[in-house]
Amino acid sequence: MKRNGYGECEFCGGKVVERRLTKDLRLGARLFAFENVPVGVCVNCGHRIFKGPVLERLEELAHSRAPVKRRLSVPVRDYVPA
Repeated sequence: MKRNGYGECEFCGGKVVERRLTKDLRLGARLFAFENVPVGVCVNCGHRIFKGPVLERLEELAHSRAPVKRRLSVPVRDYVPA
């Protein structure tokens, strides 16, 4: 049943509820962070489900000149095996 538009979790069959989370999006060398993104989250295993139109809107916003809420500094390191 798809009451909330997400259906059951495709991995464990658990109930999926909508939450508002932060989603990072990388376009080439540019990194964007979007807050309050609607995401389906499985209450059993935590799997996240993003609807296509939501992801398309994030990409539109990344390419737009929409106002920036704030800027973040992100450290970047190379992976080095232990």
